[in-house]
Amino acid sequence: MEGALSSDRYNDRGGSSSRGGGGGSNDHYGSSSHRRGGGGRGGGRGRGGRGYNNNNRHRHHPYRRDDHGGGRYGGGGGRRHNDRNDGGGGRRGGGRHHGGNNNRGPRQPANRFTTETKSVDPQYAMMKQLTAMVAKMGDLGGAAEVAATMGGDENNSEAAVVMMRPVVKAIGMNVSDLVEVLCGPQNAQLFLKFGDDESATTTTTANNDDNNEEANEGGDIAAMNLNDGEAKEENDVKVINATKQAGTLSTLLVSCAYGLPLQTPSYAALTLGVDVKAPKETHAGFAGRCVDLAMRCLGRDLDMALECRVASGVGAHAKGDDGITIGENDKDNVRCLAERTGGCGNGNQIDAYYRAKFLLRYLAYLTKIGIVAVEDGGDQSFLGLLQMLAQAATNAAHASANSNDEKKRALGRASRVLASLILSVLPYAMNNANDGGEKGLSSDTISDLVDVIESNVVGQASNYSSDYDPGSGPLSILLKGELDDAPLAGEMEEEEEDEDDDEEEDGDQPAPCADTLQDLLRTVRKLVSSSSSTRFALLGDSPWLALTMDAQSSSMEEQEKVPMEYSGEQLVLDLVGGEEDRCKSVPYLLSIDNADDSVEIICRSLDGVVFGRLAIFDAPSDGGDDDEEDEEDAEETNPNLESYTKSYSLGDRFFLADAIRDVLMCHRPMVSDAGADRNNAKEVAEQVWSISHLFLGADSGDDSSSKGIEFGIIETLISLIVQCTPQGSGMPSSSPLNEHVYLSRVLLELTKLKPSLIPQAIVLAVSGMFEDFMPSLTTTARDNLGHWLSFHLTNTDYQWPKSYWEHWAPYADIDQRNSRGDFVAVALWSMATLSPEGPETVARECLPAGTSLVQSVFLNHKRSNVDVSSTETDLINRIWDTSEDPDSIRQHIISDELLESYGSTIRSIDDNVDNSMSQPKVWWRTRLATRALFHPVSRENTRMISLAEKAWKKKASADGDNDMEDEHPAEDGRDETEDILADLSDAIARFKPVLLAAVARDADAYDSEATGKVDDDKLLMAGEVSILSEIGSLVSAWDSTAIFSLIECLMKNQIVSSLAVATWALCDNADESTNVSPQWWKVVSLAVNKAITDALSKVESSSTDLGGGIGMIIDDGGANDGVDSTEADVNRLDEALKAAVPILKYSLERACHLLSTTNSPKKIPIAAADLVEGMKRLSRAALFQLSSLALSPSPTLTLSNLQRGLMSIDADGEKLASACQAVECDGEQEKKLLQHVAFSVEKLF
Repeated sequence: MEGALSSDRYNDRGGSSSRGGGGGSNDHYGSSSHRRGGGGRGGGRGRGGRGYNNNNRHRHHPYRRDDHGGGRYGGGGGRRHNDRNDGGGGRRGGGRHHGGNNNRGPRQPANRFTTETKSVDPQYAMMKQLTAMVAKMGDLGGAAEVAATMGGDENNSEAAVVMMRPVVKAIGMNVSDLVEVLCGPQNAQLFLKFGDDESATTTTTANNDDNNEEANEGGDIAAMNLNDGEAKEENDVKVINATKQAGTLSTLLVSCAYGLPLQTPSYAALTLGVDVKAPKETHAGFAGRCVDLAMRCLGRDLDMALECRVASGVGAHAKGDDGITIGENDKDNVRCLAERTGGCGNGNQIDAYYRAKFLLRYLAYLTKIGIVAVEDGGDQSFLGLLQMLAQAATNAAHASANSNDEKKRALGRASRVLASLILSVLPYAMNNANDGGEKGLSSDTISDLVDVIESNVVGQASNYSSDYDPGSGPLSILLKGELDDAPLAGEMEEEEEDEDDDEEEDGDQPAPCADTLQDLLRTVRKLVSSSSSTRFALLGDSPWLALTMDAQSSSMEEQEKVPMEYSGEQLVLDLVGGEEDRCKSVPYLLSIDNADDSVEIICRSLDGVVFGRLAIFDAPSDGGDDDEEDEEDAEETNPNLESYTKSYSLGDRFFLADAIRDVLMCHRPMVSDAGADRNNAKEVAEQVWSISHLFLGADSGDDSSSKGIEFGIIETLISLIVQCTPQGSGMPSSSPLNEHVYLSRVLLELTKLKPSLIPQAIVLAVSGMFEDFMPSLTTTARDNLGHWLSFHLTNTDYQWPKSYWEHWAPYADIDQRNSRGDFVAVALWSMATLSPEGPETVARECLPAGTSLVQSVFLNHKRSNVDVSSTETDLINRIWDTSEDPDSIRQHIISDELLESYGSTIRSIDDNVDNSMSQPKVWWRTRLATRALFHPVSRENTRMISLAEKAWKKKASADGDNDMEDEHPAEDGRDETEDILADLSDAIARFKPVLLAAVARDADAYDSEATGKVDDDKLLMAGEVSILSEIGSLVSAWDSTAIFSLIECLMKNQIVSSLAVATWALCDNADESTNVSPQWWKVVSLAVNKAITDALSKVESSSTDLGGGIGMIIDDGGANDGVDSTEADVNRLDEALKAAVPILKYSLERACHLLSTTNSPKKIPIAAADLVEGMKRLSRAALFQLSSLALSPSPTLTLSNLQRGLMSIDADGEKLASACQAVECDGEQEKKLLQHVAFSVEKLF
């Protein structure tokens, strides 16, 4: 998001913080010593770590943060950039910008004598201070510290102030002090300028920009222009300098209001204070200027959130992309282009949605103060604005009903975006006791709005189906039922006894609340109907009640102070702005039946707006029959967990999770186009924890109001982690809140911030998910959880209770696959990938002594000890030791001499198997050459497994003695600087003729002996599959990076085709789904990407090739501008579809066939769940790749063009869904799964 994104960004902390340091601390998870000490917390903005591991050895790790001592940006030197850019004790004690208080600024020119002088404009410096004060005014962390030192205000007779929470009272005092400063006789002329008076300040700022490299770090938007003329010719555009009209303070206030979600009440209070206190003669109407600017921004952001496109000549563009002109001074505060268009190309949309959400919240607070008209303004009142948005959402939902047309489906998504915005602001607009129950919207009014949305957009009466619906949703987190896990010994009878009860309960379950939009609707409905209350204090916080003004009196004595009230005329909300045309999307939706084609809504996705819902901990008790049992078990539970499950209602939990998501979004680290970066995971963690100050106690004066809140924080973060974009999927994160590493780092920093609370909550959350949720999680959700746990343990010295590993081991030990065993294996494999020593580190430092997990997870997956023949040894030596010429090796591999020397080995295998072309003996030369070429992979695998086994046995025999480091065998001859993947990449390109010759020779031999006609294409593909199969047997099961890299290299060198990769991934020569890897779809996604890339490359090369291989650029004088470019774009899309669709169709058909062969009468086979999840993810990845590679470069093509292209080759959603449903199967469970696949595919395409 743009503008003020983080309160910490503006806080010039200066000096050093002395927290941290000293001796060690207790183990995070309740074990023995933490082995930590020393290394106090650094100063400055980054403030370093908490003294972690300063005495421990550290190995470099690509994901581990090593911020020891000083902060990321500066310890001991204040904020990241002071006026001299001095830095401090930054990263690893040295600082990113000069470490250790050396007070050396940026290097100056060598000539010490210069005629130039650097000066800092006092006026501009003062504005920077203003920015810092406004941004930190309502910071909860700072206000809580002040509130802790405040006593009761016994002299204040106002009941509202006396009953106000101490944190809110402290914020009110901050606002009051700031108002006095801003509106003082000497300062008003400087701070409250607007209109024509603003030009002088802007000019001065621009002239001093070169002398102040970091002048605008505080978020000043000093040159923001809103342009409403996108649909007009360039010379007719009417440019409105909204910032100049509103003034710098109004602009800063509004940007903070839509960028700092936890401080919105304080900005509403500041609006009131400045409006009342400002000199009436010269600076009246401050609130009006703020509201007018907020409405301009709201109109812009609604258009961007709905991705409103306005026709302009031949092409079209998204309204809002050029609707704001940002001056040079603000470039450091705007996210870089990669972030704005990141993810699935909807970065701008997500940011705009959140800005609109917080602007509506700001207007709701102004309504409760009395500044904005509640209902009296008609269509331009706050209620009128919400009713207008609700009607627009209703119209969009009706227009999209039961349609597979992409344009109409986009309207359906737009209706849900608007519904989410309306529902999000309603709790903040309700009148409450603090306002005397007279201001804000009444319960009946809000109930009417909720009825409209529930009936038409989101509720059960509408056509809304969540993408997160268990089983059938394309992005589902949970399955529709449980996996048919292989039980442990002695558990079979218990599982069978419980099964009948589960079936009886299934019929009584209400419709699932699968996503946050459904949860929001439920929460608001309960809140309005008074069937539920909430302790979430932000809904009712009113810091403006602490503001006072002089009472109207003619007495000469000291005037009495009375509560500040707004006395002006209530303001109206003009969203459209007449000729200014602030918003195009909402008027278009209001008249959609009669609208023309000049405006189009292309809302592509709800990613970043709607998230899946996963409740990890028990819901609050409803007074049922199980209360007595809960009370009996209470003594055994964690008291904080008990407090969370009992005292936090479903409404409390929703508001907590929503606030966490807001903070994660708005305070996330950013990089601007100018190269400036903001925020880090540590600061985000601090902001997340500050939410603990937003909950009321059960009783007045309750000091433990936030007790147990850490469980709600962990519940929210883990629910986001399990729905992250999978690693290796070929897709970027669809939104910032789907970035696995970002969320993992924030959770890691929370562990450091609250070491006595967060680690225990993490342990109980993971334990609860392992016991209760694992059989119900999708494959992706389970893998995401395992990858996060490995990241977390790797960065916390593998601290995890020994008892949990012992409890988990039996699930990984059994031969049959089960969800819990898979989770443990994924976590340990991922840890091995994150360590340079691989599984040895896991065996030595992570797992307890004597555990069977090393054997079952690592050692059981090693290759069986097969004697290497002398022929293979000779070939390995010729390739890797003597670097023999590839041509001589090629001649050797196809020679008859090789057949004579290797013949006995050929005849000894597969003697009783039919002569199918897929049998290993057919491709013996190909497999021999592959094993020799990829020998380094096999050697490294054997070496690492051997080291892991030695470490495991030594630890078991020595009972945890960990001095294993110097006992690595020296005789393995491994060069420490060796890069196996890089060496193999070079070798594959060099020895490509050897592999191709081996495939051709084996194919000729088979063709000469086969009876009947042989399909040459299938035969060569079988040879390519044999190469992939051999490589798959060589690479370790835990090393997914290696297998993906090698496959990509083989496709790049055109040794194997994309379709061959898909064929191998789905085990085309096998009849059972159990042989298919859970990661099959990632391999196929890689193949689809390569096929599309190659197809587009051929199109581009053919457009300039004159037939002889000579490219020429022809200048046609612009005669075909706008025509040839469109045709070229369509041609690119057609070629991309021709390349990708055959692979996609084959994969879906093959996966559905394998799915039909599974057989489980009641529960879901784990292999079937892998196939269903893979088909959903592959479809989503293929659509993204087609869109990003073939559509995004074009200014004219949209998703509608892609949909029409798919229809032209019978690959649209309806046709693909029909193909899935046409697969015959006998089992009822399999039929349901095929229906789920068909529903998801049709919804995606």
